[in-house]
Amino acid sequence: MDTIMAYSLSPFGQLCFDGRMAMTMTKRELAKMIGTSPLEVSRIERGEKEPSAHYVVLVMGILGLDQLEVEAALSTPESPYKLTRIAQPQYGAQQ
Repeated sequence: MDTIMAYSLSPFGQLCFDGRMAMTMTKRELAKMIGTSPLEVSRIERGEKEPSAHYVVLVMGILGLDQLEVEAALSTPESPYKLTRIAQPQYGAQQ
């Protein structure tokens, strides 16, 4: 289990943290599922690094986060991120 640290989380980071805690998932476990490092997960939760849209979609799926809640968290004045809307995947579309 993660050690509880005294640092503030971004609004999106708080959603991720709460989702991880509800699933008793560590940063290391989430990072492994996403294909990134625990440090990157931590930096994104603290608002030190902006997540890519791909990261956000993966985290939403893994943690079962609600799209509207995520979009609201990403677009609050307190959010350090520029990403405010999550596009729905276009199945069958060429990339």
